[in-house]
Amino acid sequence: MKGLILGAGIGSRLQPLTNEIPAPMLPILNKPLILYIIEHLKKFGIDEFKISLHHLPEVIDSYLGDGEEYDVKISYSLEKDLLETGYSIKRIPSYFNDTILIHYGNVLTNIDLNEFFYFHKQRKSVFSYAVIENRFLKEICEISIDEKSQIIDFGYRKSGSKYQFIPAGIFLAEKEVLDYIPSNKKFSLEEDLLKIICEKKLPAFAYIHKGDYYKIQYPKDLLEINIQILKLLALAENKLIFGNKYGINKDVLSSITSPLFVGENSIVNKNVVFKGPAVIGDDVIIDEGSTISNSLIMNNTYIGKNIEIENAIVYKNLCINTRSDYGIYVTDSFVLAPIVKIRVSDKIREISFRLIDIILSIVGLILLSPILILIALAIKLDSKGPIIFKSRRVQTPQLVQQGDKWYRYEPEKIVYYYKFRTMKIDAYDRNELKSKNIYGEGPYFKLKDDPRITRVGKFLRKTSLDELPLLINVLKGDLSLVGVWGLPPEEAQNLMEKGVSQEFYRLKDVAQIRFKGRLGLAGYWQSRGRSELTAEERAIHDAIQALANIKDEKLRKKLGAYSRVNSLRGYISLILDTIKSVIKRKGAY
Repeated sequence: MKGLILGAGIGSRLQPLTNEIPAPMLPILNKPLILYIIEHLKKFGIDEFKISLHHLPEVIDSYLGDGEEYDVKISYSLEKDLLETGYSIKRIPSYFNDTILIHYGNVLTNIDLNEFFYFHKQRKSVFSYAVIENRFLKEICEISIDEKSQIIDFGYRKSGSKYQFIPAGIFLAEKEVLDYIPSNKKFSLEEDLLKIICEKKLPAFAYIHKGDYYKIQYPKDLLEINIQILKLLALAENKLIFGNKYGINKDVLSSITSPLFVGENSIVNKNVVFKGPAVIGDDVIIDEGSTISNSLIMNNTYIGKNIEIENAIVYKNLCINTRSDYGIYVTDSFVLAPIVKIRVSDKIREISFRLIDIILSIVGLILLSPILILIALAIKLDSKGPIIFKSRRVQTPQLVQQGDKWYRYEPEKIVYYYKFRTMKIDAYDRNELKSKNIYGEGPYFKLKDDPRITRVGKFLRKTSLDELPLLINVLKGDLSLVGVWGLPPEEAQNLMEKGVSQEFYRLKDVAQIRFKGRLGLAGYWQSRGRSELTAEERAIHDAIQALANIKDEKLRKKLGAYSRVNSLRGYISLILDTIKSVIKRKGAY
């Protein structure tokens, strides 16, 4: 029997946690939920899985890979559009060569799958639902069964209760059920399929699960399951502290009276007080004098001095109070902050690249100084205005996000590019020239024959000599020699709000990845045609350039040849490729 794990959903009820982490990857005692699911199914002989993905697919893929590390076989079904759970199975008919176990990616149980399978086969069911006794859960289907456990009716409720059972999010399916699911249309395995089952009186049955059951729908559910399992573990093993004790201050260690789980490489400093149970992730620092109670502190989080955390989930600079059910991103790094774990090899690489930047920019400025002086004189003689133009560029744009129960604000980070002035000081307003933009509706803006350009400026742009003063930015550390080209504020904002969209392409999420990379002069876009590339091509090149700089080694390896920028040879090679492109004047106008 094969397994299908449904992990495509955005997890809107779990936001803002799921803004960065897909629901199946949320931690339970520092291990992703999806790994518990796989381990449980594997106990019953299921060792081949397909996982449906849509939201942040790279997070799950980079963690699980092909499953070899966990002694299972894993493949993925990447869904372009979210069309509910029925679509997830309809689109993979070739996977159905036998009975399939379908498992929601946000559910954890100790269900006996052998019993469930026997129940399913004995009744010759086309589709069996694992069900639990009705609980007061919001917005859920209820199921009515007869004395033989066949499903005879269902109801969808927002509150109240009518029938005894509700779906548990675990199903057994035969291939023939695909005949009742429409193609390319929203279709739920619960409400929509139940309606067809009841109308056509299909042989579909409900297996009653009476054991442990957890479903993570809201942040408070995630906290509750972590604390509950921690308490059960403490009771079973008759001890309080689990995981890594060595990072805990000795005095704090001796004062602990509630169950505590501490992850790898985490540090708990002096005078920290644990007033209640807590789960601490990997690479966490809790600074002096802070108080923690009944809370989950997730990976890579710094908690400042004298901070009180109670009934909360904290992840990097996000804090969710599970009692008020409200989350906020904290911008004060002395209170909460993400911890970026950098390996020694990465640190050495960064220092090496910085030394290359400094040496080459100094050498370049010295050797090119006669040319810089001549260009300055030419600009001064050609037109009125300053010689150097400070171009405002966005490293990361202002971020304002808001849900019903969360708020996030991050100020924009600006870098001023030093460039030789190429425009007239009384130039046209950009809005008057939008119709001539080579990128159409954007988000980028570029004119092939720009009427604002001076005579000298036209030559400088064609030869890219106007960018020589950017070596000053490199020397200052504002830019690197290799990185993503900075965008003007208007273009950056358009990219954040609209992304890049044309025909079947919707590259908003992809395009925004560029803001995670460092700014620089040379890069994939700069060396492969610049303005000759389409907006989509530029967005993809910039995204890959940014991803090549991330610290996730697994994800970085998947970039293949694109990750060469992380080697000394690749760094120099990309600089040389960009210089060649400049000499050939590709995409420069």
